[in-house]
Amino acid sequence: MSPVRYAQRKFRAGGTKGSIFSLIAATLGAGTLTFPYAVMMNGIVLGTILIVVGALMSYYTGMLIVKCSVATKVHRYEDFAQKLYGPKCRSITSVLNLLCLMGFIMSYIVYIKSMFPQLLLLFWEEEQIPLILGPSPQGQLFWGTVFAFAVLFPLSIPRQINSLRYSSIFGVLCSVYLGMAVMFVFLFNRSVVVSPAASFSQASYFTVSPPAPC
Repeated sequence: MSPVRYAQRKFRAGGTKGSIFSLIAATLGAGTLTFPYAVMMNGIVLGTILIVVGALMSYYTGMLIVKCSVATKVHRYEDFAQKLYGPKCRSITSVLNLLCLMGFIMSYIVYIKSMFPQLLLLFWEEEQIPLILGPSPQGQLFWGTVFAFAVLFPLSIPRQINSLRYSSIFGVLCSVYLGMAVMFVFLFNRSVVVSPAASFSQASYFTVSPPAPC
């Protein structure tokens, strides 16, 4: 059996494994960017607590969506809103969904346009990189545009959500690779982390910032 047919059989739309995989893909996609930032800003212990609280809230709201789908016999957020609150809330839900997705997309574009020039600097000096590709405003504009129209735009064309499962697989594998790479660098690369134990002892565990004065 070919790998494509195997993936289609194992991760079919609506199946248990396919649904679990979709949840993992969504969690890793956002968490790859936000979890490290949450720990950096709040400390190891407080950041971990906030992540766990967020996970519990996600689980609770996910179960509410499942119960809502079973009760209303529909499968989209807009249809939930129309069934429960009427046509006006359907339009409001569509707008909120669009804003939420735009926020996710913008965070990825900002990340890509900032990181790609930095990756090139690992292999070449800044003087060797063309201005349009390097860590300049022109380079960031170029990489952001390429990512938006060469990656994000083709992914937005299919109307069936299950048609994106192969790109989701790729995203999950990249996230897992990134997490493993960071862990191995922290544990075994002494040129980056001299002593993991010392890093843990010197790290901040609780960082609570008071509100800024008005």
